[in-house]
Amino acid sequence: MIGKSNFIGKELGSYRIVAELNNGSYGSVYKGKHLIFEDDPIVAIKVLHAHMSSQQEREQFVHEAQMLKKLKHPFILPILDASIQNGIAYIVMEYASRGSLCDRLNQHPNQPFLLEEALTILSQVGQALHHAHRQNIVHRDLKPANILFNARGEALLADFGIAAVLTTAGTKELGQGGTPAYMAPEQFEGIVSTKSDQYGLGCIAYELVTGHKPLNVETMYIEAIWYQHAKVDPLTPTQYNPSIPSHVERNYSGLLETCQRRGKRLKYKHDERRRTASPARRKSHPQSIGRATAPVARAIGPGACADQGPGRPLGARQSHE
Repeated sequence: MIGKSNFIGKELGSYRIVAELNNGSYGSVYKGKHLIFEDDPIVAIKVLHAHMSSQQEREQFVHEAQMLKKLKHPFILPILDASIQNGIAYIVMEYASRGSLCDRLNQHPNQPFLLEEALTILSQVGQALHHAHRQNIVHRDLKPANILFNARGEALLADFGIAAVLTTAGTKELGQGGTPAYMAPEQFEGIVSTKSDQYGLGCIAYELVTGHKPLNVETMYIEAIWYQHAKVDPLTPTQYNPSIPSHVERNYSGLLETCQRRGKRLKYKHDERRRTASPARRKSHPQSIGRATAPVARAIGPGACADQGPGRPLGARQSHE
């Protein structure tokens, strides 16, 4: 691992790092200026903490960077460049000058957005997700910190850093990842599909129109958070915001209920496959959500706009990666 050292003033490829924007468990994000084309716009440079020491790691990083650069859409944050310098992997992205959805939520805590504004943001992010899903790419970490705003005020879906590439439009088993307050139930078992992203977007929709997360998980351990997502129904949105039109509430409730049922079916199929698998394969998969805690801790790290910290009470807030 590369320590979260100060890169300000250093050069990475054709860019000089001029300021730190924020940092997280996977990497730190900096402002950068082109060394030659000084009139070019400021860019955002994400420096990964993981050191690319092996050829396999470098090839995997290059493959993923190439895949994500091809993921072009008006509401997906564009990737401009990527490289590895002395084992340090970095990705150059467009700089979103108007901050994140997390910033906006924190500016007016517990206050709902105007319905038109909320629906515009959700529509733009939904279009971005639909485009990614058509390429069989699942974001896996939908949260307000990963929704940024450009100079025109448009919402941009960002940080596909733990995205999963599905071989088909079905499901995939892999290590846990995501932000607990916005994770679909099946993600706690390491199962993902496009429905996992839809569930996360439903959680964000609830927060925008009510000013509250659908589930109060800020003081819970990871096992309890999973239980809340899998078993507990949130308050109806109109209990927080009576002005929400009934058709909006029905659409939200239907989305979340459908995704919860889908998650339970995915988990059942996963458990059946695990039950009939070889002993070696069963050993490689956690037998319960409690045993899944350690992998989750490694995978999700500190998150934004969602207090988290598996294996300990959740509390510290941190900006997006």
